[in-house]
Amino acid sequence: MLKRIALFAVLAIGFIACEPSEAGHTELGALPQADYTMTYIDSNNVQFTSNSTGDPFLFSWEIEGVGTYTGETVDVFIGSIGVYNVKHTVFNQGGSATATGTVEIFKEGPPPCVGAIEWLTECDERTWKLAPQAGSLWVGSTDGATWWAVDANGAANGRPCTYNDEWTFTADGDMVYNANGDFWGEPIFGFSPEGCYNENMLTGTLEGWKSGTHGYQVIPANNDHPDQIKVVGTGAFLGLHKVANGAEVSTPQTEITYDILSMTDVAGDRYMEIEVNFGPGLWRFTLYSES
Repeated sequence: MLKRIALFAVLAIGFIACEPSEAGHTELGALPQADYTMTYIDSNNVQFTSNSTGDPFLFSWEIEGVGTYTGETVDVFIGSIGVYNVKHTVFNQGGSATATGTVEIFKEGPPPCVGAIEWLTECDERTWKLAPQAGSLWVGSTDGATWWAVDANGAANGRPCTYNDEWTFTADGDMVYNANGDFWGEPIFGFSPEGCYNENMLTGTLEGWKSGTHGYQVIPANNDHPDQIKVVGTGAFLGLHKVANGAEVSTPQTEITYDILSMTDVAGDRYMEIEVNFGPGLWRFTLYSES
């Protein structure tokens, strides 16, 4: 009997020794309390500052229709008149909390001159043309297989009315297209054989493709796409008239969005490769701007 009691005592001591101490516990702590203030820097730039408590270590901001930002204080450009929902979420060791509100913009404003906008405009204006080199017009499959690409001779001599087209981007959001008097006509929009035609032959529904001023927007990269250029206004295009989102078209479109694949500086000249998915495959255009 005494042996059994002694054995029980030893086991009990063993279990007590294995019980974790209070010092070994991790306390997650209370949730944070989310709060923020906003300050208008000017008509279109707003500074959001977190006043959240509870020792948050991550600060997230979602401005509906504008973008997502991180940081305890963020400066946000909002270029269009309207009321925008604001969602501010903070995280600490205990979890997360969210504060919501709105911000109202009363004036249309030019975009800030950063990133792709600086590249296009140099914060003033800059003129672009198709680069006179092999491959500056390219069409192929979504997996990269080439169906057709212009060769060096075609770029230099075969399509003079394509390679003299000019697109001037301004820092305040204009895109001025200059066909320089002629255009490359194709059977898809009524010109056969394909070749160079006088710009005055763009009549009726095709007049939107004549020289003129349109708008553009730079859409910042996110998880779904790289930086993009959206040209806006009936007839606005880059590269070739017929290439649009989802199709090759026979009439001018009201807007077209292009992915920016690369931006490269070569001895002061700027090169930019853009791409558009037209449904069956991809068209790519290489534009350049002389220093």
